[in-house]
Amino acid sequence: MKLQIVKRISFILSVLGLLSIFVFAFTGRIEYGWLLFIALMLLSGIINYFFFRCPHCKKPISANSSVNQKYCPLCGADLNMKPSLFSYYRKCAKKKDGSYQAYSVVGFAVFVVSTIVIAMIVVAILGFDSIFKGAGRILIIMSVVLGILLGLFCRCIAGSSVKLTDDMLYFSRLPFKWKEYPLEELKKLAEKRPPFYHVIRGYVIAVPDGFLAIPVASYRGGQEFLEKLTEVLGQPMVDVRPDIVISRHSEEGKKAEEELESFLEYEEKAEVQ
Repeated sequence: MKLQIVKRISFILSVLGLLSIFVFAFTGRIEYGWLLFIALMLLSGIINYFFFRCPHCKKPISANSSVNQKYCPLCGADLNMKPSLFSYYRKCAKKKDGSYQAYSVVGFAVFVVSTIVIAMIVVAILGFDSIFKGAGRILIIMSVVLGILLGLFCRCIAGSSVKLTDDMLYFSRLPFKWKEYPLEELKKLAEKRPPFYHVIRGYVIAVPDGFLAIPVASYRGGQEFLEKLTEVLGQPMVDVRPDIVISRHSEEGKKAEEELESFLEYEEKAEVQ
């Protein structure tokens, strides 16, 4: 069975499991929904374990590594997987003024999932008829507010946005707060310290106040943005690998950290001289 088909089956089973909770909550028998959810998730895990295996080393690839997977995390072989809809920079848009912007959907995804889960819990406790009046309505509103807060929290911790214009690179870790980097300065710094792809942090480039790591572990929005950025900087395009399959404690992760340290030592040596 092709890996792409196995991944789709596992994903469909997971979605059906979540929908079963919601459907049975409406009928007042949410316990059946939870049982069906657990059964479908177990079936999804079993299918993933027995059939989502590297065609080269024949070893199973863990479920948390199969969402945005291009290379085998065990032997490093190319799995020939199609680009995933779920990636760090899910969106990359070219605006009318010619600028590019890529942003993650981490915060939005957390908001949607957490709001639905909390709302299901409220429905399970109070019943479907009670959520449109009194305390039920208040709890539903609170679940939406809590979902927004969780989404913003995850956006600050694990999400970011990056924007490229004709003369500036913008990076945002906190929502609505941008750091500006003139492209002319970045080009000069790139000639002295060539950027490189860090398997954990992303695309690392030198900036006037140190370095900037742009997390581009994707094959859609992230790669599209990176292709434009490397073209502007006059640097070769790198082979992007998903950071979710690389551990900081792995040999490749340790090697990448050493490479980053040598990258930072350049600035320290320049200051001494």
